[in-house]
Amino acid sequence: MGKNRVPVDAIRDAMIYFIKERNISVPVVLKTVDISRSRLYDYLQGNGKVSATTLVNLLMTIGVSFDELMLHIYMNNPELLDPAIKELGLDAHSVTMTPTEDTVYRTLSMYDETRDVRLLVNLVRAINSQVVDEVEKYRLIEMVRPTIVKLLSSREFYTANDMLMFANIIRHEPYNAAKLVVKQMSDQARRMASLEGYGLMELDNFSSAEVRNVALLHFQLLIMALENKDDETVRNTLMFLREYRLPALSTYFGFVKKMAQVVELSLADDDDAAEALWNQATESAKFLVDERFWPIYSFIARRSYSEFSIPVLSYRQHINEGK
Repeated sequence: MGKNRVPVDAIRDAMIYFIKERNISVPVVLKTVDISRSRLYDYLQGNGKVSATTLVNLLMTIGVSFDELMLHIYMNNPELLDPAIKELGLDAHSVTMTPTEDTVYRTLSMYDETRDVRLLVNLVRAINSQVVDEVEKYRLIEMVRPTIVKLLSSREFYTANDMLMFANIIRHEPYNAAKLVVKQMSDQARRMASLEGYGLMELDNFSSAEVRNVALLHFQLLIMALENKDDETVRNTLMFLREYRLPALSTYFGFVKKMAQVVELSLADDDDAAEALWNQATESAKFLVDERFWPIYSFIARRSYSEFSIPVLSYRQHINEGK
């Protein structure tokens, strides 16, 4: 893919579409964006350009995120999409290709050239959802993990893709290292939530991926905390999942919360209720959840209730012995 793969005309056409679709008048734009009437008309008529600052402020004024703008462009110009994900067999709808060692090497090589994080996200997601053999799955994730850990160690701000990447490798990480990263990502989600009262549209409409992934990370940390007999983290993580809320409803998030409730019921010695909730949640999820998209569902759906309960029951025994 060459330079400037999204042409200025495609961006302009999308801007015009949203201005008309949202019924935003020129006076409203001029009131909030530092641009003259003549320059705005020139831009919309294809006779000029605007700065990045002006473009961002135009998007804010018409109530459209950059993601929405790009989605509109790609839906109308699919030829502009980079085909790398599909060529590697890493797209979520691929049912004919299963990641192999060669896939990992090719993807990492392409990442070294492009620094496109989507390649790593799709790679680890494809490995977790498509590779059935647990030993092979572990080996392939271990090949990718050092690159992801190095990438995340340099981050000060985590994207939804960063969180999803880490969710796919967290059980391969040393426990204390995993705890630290989850805390950093969780702290960021709390800061984002504090801006919701100021009308942060991205949190309402687009950042639910970030906050949903934080819940996913905490659930996986809960399992690790049970395995490591970490009483404080078990208590705090269960409380977090019990009280955590999303800006918008999410079927997957509801499934994760029910799994946390299963753990709580089991720890309270209510095994019948725990198993009943497990069966109800997993049966319902079969019609609502696509395991190619959500790795923790793959982890749960491929196990029986008794297998899922092993770390819970082991931790319960640890608690009882300490009384």
